[in-house]
Amino acid sequence: MKRPLAGLRVVDTTNNCGELCGRLLSDLGADVVLVEPPQGSNLRQAAPFSPNGESLGFLWRNANKSGITLDISTKKGYEEFTHLLSKADIWIESGGTLYNSSINSIAEMFPHLVITSITPFGYSGPYSELIANDDVLEAISGMMFKAGIANKTPLLPPTTMATDIASISAAVATVLGFYQSLRTGVGQHIDLAIMTAAAATTDWSYSNASVLKAAGRPYNEVRQGGGFMYPIFECLDGWVRMVILSPRQWESLWDWMGKPEAFGDKEFWSQVGNRIMNADVLNPAYEEFFADKRMLDICVEGQNRGIVVTPLLKTDEVLNDPHLQERGTFTEVELASGEIGRIASGFFELDGSRHGFTSRAPKLGEHNGFAFTSDRIERKKSVEEIELPLTGVRVLDFGIGGVGVETSRLLGEYGADVIKVESRTYPDFIRLVALSETSPSFASSSRSKRSFGCNVKTEEGLEIIKKLLEKSDVLVENSASGVMDSLGLGFETLKLINPEIVMVSSQLVGSSGPNSHWTGYGPTTQTYGGLLHLWDYDDDDPPATNGTIFPDHAAGRLCALAGISALIGRETQSSPTHTEVAQVEVVVNIIAEQLLKEDLASGSTGPKGNFHPQRFPRGPYQCAGEEQWVIISIETTSQWQALVNAMGSPEWAEQAILSTLEGRMENTELINNNLSQWVGSQNRDDVFHILQKAGVPCGPMLVGMEMLDNIHLCARGWNLEIDQPGVGYMKLEGPAWESETMGGPLTFPSPDLAEHTVEIANEILKMDSATIENLIERGILEI
Repeated sequence: MKRPLAGLRVVDTTNNCGELCGRLLSDLGADVVLVEPPQGSNLRQAAPFSPNGESLGFLWRNANKSGITLDISTKKGYEEFTHLLSKADIWIESGGTLYNSSINSIAEMFPHLVITSITPFGYSGPYSELIANDDVLEAISGMMFKAGIANKTPLLPPTTMATDIASISAAVATVLGFYQSLRTGVGQHIDLAIMTAAAATTDWSYSNASVLKAAGRPYNEVRQGGGFMYPIFECLDGWVRMVILSPRQWESLWDWMGKPEAFGDKEFWSQVGNRIMNADVLNPAYEEFFADKRMLDICVEGQNRGIVVTPLLKTDEVLNDPHLQERGTFTEVELASGEIGRIASGFFELDGSRHGFTSRAPKLGEHNGFAFTSDRIERKKSVEEIELPLTGVRVLDFGIGGVGVETSRLLGEYGADVIKVESRTYPDFIRLVALSETSPSFASSSRSKRSFGCNVKTEEGLEIIKKLLEKSDVLVENSASGVMDSLGLGFETLKLINPEIVMVSSQLVGSSGPNSHWTGYGPTTQTYGGLLHLWDYDDDDPPATNGTIFPDHAAGRLCALAGISALIGRETQSSPTHTEVAQVEVVVNIIAEQLLKEDLASGSTGPKGNFHPQRFPRGPYQCAGEEQWVIISIETTSQWQALVNAMGSPEWAEQAILSTLEGRMENTELINNNLSQWVGSQNRDDVFHILQKAGVPCGPMLVGMEMLDNIHLCARGWNLEIDQPGVGYMKLEGPAWESETMGGPLTFPSPDLAEHTVEIANEILKMDSATIENLIERGILEI
């Protein structure tokens, strides 16, 4: 089948930052050409490497692209570059003096062009000139503070999560901009900041912190591993992560454990709050129960009983997992060096077929002389006034938890009329986590929507939803596998109702494969996908784990990308699609380079703490005060010398051996002890500003409370304020990007359950008042 972005032409000049954006567009069918400087992208020199020295990160992020080299500092090179852009629909760039100076002139030269910039802090705001790598961005965006345990240092992720997650948001912004240009004929410049993109996709810490601060209540933001929400338990041959939220899950677990009398008070122990408050009593009982059982046996039995429990797999176990193998999660690739290995095959399935990896990354200059072989996609000749890109698009949101609701929220913020379909019989559980019908987390992810209360499990309720589908463009869902089919709303049925409908689905481990019936939450895919194994200290202690809900928000953005791309495909090819994003495969793809490394060299991967083979000193250093940390991440000799100068050139740091990475790696204790002493005597923000002024990659590790008033986030308009019914004053995570042309985000409070039932029934379904009242009286519709 034709991919939804087939015919879209993309020029990609990203360099060591944002490459995944172009890769995602190519996975969905775009023709992407990577333009490198003559010496090649910096990412070609980035670890991890294959045994023959090929960068695995470059290979994964630049798969499916053509590749050329151009020196745009020369007249000939610049002319070739602009000629390429004249034939393109989209240009993705990641900063660099030559490209920066060209953006405005190129936008004027090619007004049709959608230009997406992916830089650490964006081109505006007080941090815009600061120096940062992924380590700094992970700390300053709130991604890091929940990783690790309190009596050890915080933990950096084991891969470049901040820039990769930001690349996903950049791809969403890009297709939004292009969809808008299809309708108006006008391009635009999208300025995405990795800091804001990563901050918006970590979890709900920011919105939760704002509510607690407004109420004057304390908020514990000291890392505590998985904490009481996402604990892990040791078993006979490994570890499992178990998350018990609903009464049904608890009752099933209690039954499995032999109905112990100590927990026999059903009314008390069925309440998740009571279980959390008594975790010190429950967890030892779980540990004792699991102690003589094997990891996979626990997970199979538990999932069959409806209990959310997943195995903590190591990288080799992920590669050889039967479920992932049957799904085609990995595919063999021949590296440019001739080596053969298994690489993650991509994030998307379209109409049941895998749409991801098709060809290896290009060798340097492999396709020099490249020319686009087709015309640009035709757009409207006259400019049409469209306030937001998705104005006129209607979305039915069957999402629950984090993934589906984040997808539809993004669509709603950029113009779509999002209707959340729900009922009091089966409410979205995130609504209820604060023991009311609206929690701060729900308010964050279900803003900018209307709520339609309907009992879909009745024949009349189903018919009403089908009538809504006739007048809709997109359906989003992330229920357990098979639920939509059992309701009579599977994709084959949807196509009969509305041949133009686009469907986007996301299940825990996918809708096919032997474990497709497994259910869970974002943190339970971290264990299954191998991330939790790698994101750990390099010691013999139990796994530290983390409290983030990754990949929920990232998966939501991938689903939004798929949905908008399908709308583009519908405009250009008349080919609506059903796109699926398995949450565990989001995890697998984010650590794809580590899994490929393990496949090429068995035993080569594992927990490394904050070690990086190309950076030192690197990691969190504690400043004066409680839990005040900065990240310092030295990549070059010049950065090391800048750090030495900033410290006042102490004698210990002037040793010639320390001028090389190898020399510093041989003297880690000397450097860490002295650097810790220098940092530890000073205020965190002072260290941040001193080192940034000197040209050292450095940033504070921010927690949710600190992000509420961060000067850069405020300057970028990221801090959105609302008065949320049922919650009160709160702040919401704002846009990851700026664009004068796109508009948005359109933000209004999340709805009460069934708040807009009458309005929607009257306005869209054209029901009269008597009919609506009758349906409400009989429990078909709810208000």
